[in-house]
Parts: sequence; structure tokens; C-alpha cells
Amino acid sequence: MTYSESQPNPMPNPRLRSLEWVFSVLGAFNCVLVSILFSLSQIQLPGGDLSNIWPFPAIYFLEMITLGIMCVIAVARNKIQPKSIWSGIPWICSGILFAFVILGAWTIGFYLIPAMVLFFIVGIMADRRINGDIALHLIYFVSGGIAQSILVFFTFIS
Repeated sequence: MTYSESQPNPMPNPRLRSLEWVFSVLGAFNCVLVSILFSLSQIQLPGGDLSNIWPFPAIYFLEMITLGIMCVIAVARNKIQPKSIWSGIPWICSGILFAFVILGAWTIGFYLIPAMVLFFIVGIMADRRINGDIALHLIYFVSGGIAQSILVFFTFIS
């Protein structure tokens, strides 16, 4: 085995890094756009105003916007600090969006599929680039989805 085979690639592929940026920004844009469009559709109903969507679903809309922004920040920080928690953030965001996709399948979930897939791809590409632990990050994905599902379930029970 040569030295180059035993060591990870010290020079990341610039195209892969730029694709991470593009996919994370597109996913964040999808989250923001879907949240704004669905909140506007609720407000524009006859007699509708902002108080009709507060606290729910407005808090979920804010959560989706925050997830998109967090994923973009994680991609930015992942270059500075590879092998840190930042490499797992896209996986967690994707898992949380997966819960929204499943639980809101007949309403908002269908429109969040692109963001979920894009964040999932960003996580895979980042792990391939920095030789990250994909198995651990799959646990992050599942944990994010389970946590969001529990949160939504207990919100509607009470």
C-alpha cells in the first residue's frame, strides 16, 4: 500500500464542495419558499389573519426556515472544522424534514421532499469529502426524524 492510498485526500474536490453549497442553498430556499407560501395561503382565507396560524402551524414554518438556514451555516462551518458536529447537521435537518414529509404527506410534506433530498445529498457529499462516519450520521438522521415525530405527536394530543 502506498502512502497516498493510506492517507485521506488532503485536497478536497472543489466541484464537490461547490455542489454542497448549491444543494444546501437550494434546500434552504425551498424551506423558506414553502413556509412563506403556506403561511400566506392561510392568511389570505376570508377572515384570515396572522393570529389564525399562531402558534401552530406558524412555529412549524419558523422551524422549517431555521432548518434551511442551519444547513447552509453547517456547510460553511464544515470547511473550517471538518469532522465536527457541523458535518452531522445536514443529516439532522434532513431527518426532521423527513418527519414533516411523512406526517404532512397530504399538505405541506409533498413540497418539502426536494429540501429533504437535497440536505440528505449534502450530508452524503460532505461525508465522502471529509471521510466522515456515514453510519453515525444515519443515526442522526433517524434521531432527528423520531424527535420531530414525537414533538408533532404530543403537540396534537394536548
